[in-house]
Amino acid sequence: DDSAWQSATELYNVGDYIPGYVAQGIWSSGGQFSTVETQMWARTVFNLATLPIDAFVHNGFDDDGDLFINGTQVVSDHDGMATNSFANITSYLVPGDNVIAFTTTDNYPVWGYNHSAWAQVDATFAGVPEPASLALLGLGLGAMTLSRRRANS
Repeated sequence: DDSAWQSATELYNVGDYIPGYVAQGIWSSGGQFSTVETQMWARTVFNLATLPIDAFVHNGFDDDGDLFINGTQVVSDHDGMATNSFANITSYLVPGDNVIAFTTTDNYPVWGYNHSAWAQVDATFAGVPEPASLALLGLGLGAMTLSRRRANS
């Protein structure tokens, strides 16, 4: 149950460190120096009007962490190192509200900064035809049918 989890403040752009990413990273304790093991939790809700064809989460934990989509664990990283991972989350998404949540622990605070975490969801949606294109397609099919009828008469 993650209902008591709190939202964390976004403090840095992941793209500054990993080109091409637009995720916002968060630091535990505001990125202040610390020499003790710390734990961080965060979650957010995002809404999907329609389900994507495919969806992937890219994330990074310094050092260990678990990531959940709608209460199902989709990433478990407990190697004791700051690493990034990638997971297909298409089957865990639902139309409407979805929850992404994580917990992470900095178990190696030697360097002085508390740990950080980030997650980015990328999805591909089916193209929606424009009404004008559908109308032209309908007119074209109608004209072909009429032309074929005249040719057969």
